[in-house]
Amino acid sequence: MKYSGIGGQAVLEGIMMKNKDNYATAVRKPDGEIVVKKDTYVSMTEKVKFFSLPFVRGIFSFADSMILGMRSLTWSASFFEDDEEDEEPGKFEKFLIDTFGEKVDNVVMSAVAIAIFMVLPLLIAGIFRKFIHSETVMAILEGCIRIAIFITYIKVISRMEDIKRTFMYHGSEHKCINCLEHGLVLNVENV
Repeated sequence: MKYSGIGGQAVLEGIMMKNKDNYATAVRKPDGEIVVKKDTYVSMTEKVKFFSLPFVRGIFSFADSMILGMRSLTWSASFFEDDEEDEEPGKFEKFLIDTFGEKVDNVVMSAVAIAIFMVLPLLIAGIFRKFIHSETVMAILEGCIRIAIFITYIKVISRMEDIKRTFMYHGSEHKCINCLEHGLVLNVENV
């Protein structure tokens, strides 16, 4: 077995697979047709040298995963959206669109990921600084808080019907990677 360097995730009615800076998302549309979108994503750790330093890169690698994951998930959801597109955006939404243009989704996703998985754990851990004076214990506590937030996040979103269906595709992503790592042709029989 040979490591492929490929990762991925499930999306609505499909999967996203990534290797280095290239990724592809395949989605089964309601009519049964499978649509594939290929694109590139350069991680924050490659763009900013500081973000690739030990102890720092994990946070930004996680943020990269969230951003790319949400980008792929949003694209897959576009095939299944209701009549929401007919609704007029609110004032705040218009402000964001005017300010960031086409990159509004990336900016919002980045801000949410940073707020939930970086800032929130720091704020919660800060409450305990009054009682805990050891930096080592504080670092462990902050890590535990991050894990708890992540598990809570997964539990909450797993209650949504679309996400339940998405989790059904999770195994196929792993099976595809396993097929490639065993040197087999990627087809239904081998997977």
